[in-house]
Amino acid sequence: MLRAMSAAALLACAPLIASAQTRADAPAIYMNGDYSPRANPYRDLERAVDQASAENKRVLIVVGGDWCVWCDILDRFLRDNADVREAFTTSFVMLKVNWSRENENIAFLSGFPESAGYPDFFILDSNGAYLSHQPTGLLESGRDYDRARMLAFAQRWRR
Repeated sequence: MLRAMSAAALLACAPLIASAQTRADAPAIYMNGDYSPRANPYRDLERAVDQASAENKRVLIVVGGDWCVWCDILDRFLRDNADVREAFTTSFVMLKVNWSRENENIAFLSGFPESAGYPDFFILDSNGAYLSHQPTGLLESGRDYDRARMLAFAQRWRR
């Protein structure tokens, strides 16, 4: 049976716990967190639009999947580049939508231009109206994302 930690022990661990939470929370910029094939993108988009409207932001739909190497690179890039992460979270409420063999989300994604690669960005206004499509390949540099291009993209859509 586990015993409760003493207050002194908890206080001694607080800096380690806070540090771990900060690292774990850093990439949590997406309102829904992952590319779940079981997620309801309509419900997630409704929540994103409500939040974007309340915060005067745009909605950025990021289409991809757990199988997608560039989706992982994007998450790492946003986690490791605080200025880019800040620019994206200032401009957008970000939402992940799964595209995989398990669930292509055909009905949901049929309302957007066809994706040629992943991840793929769709930008909506705060009411959920489609504004633009951004292939992420144009934001890459080598085997990573280009910091200046990513900042320019986020700033271009800032309200």
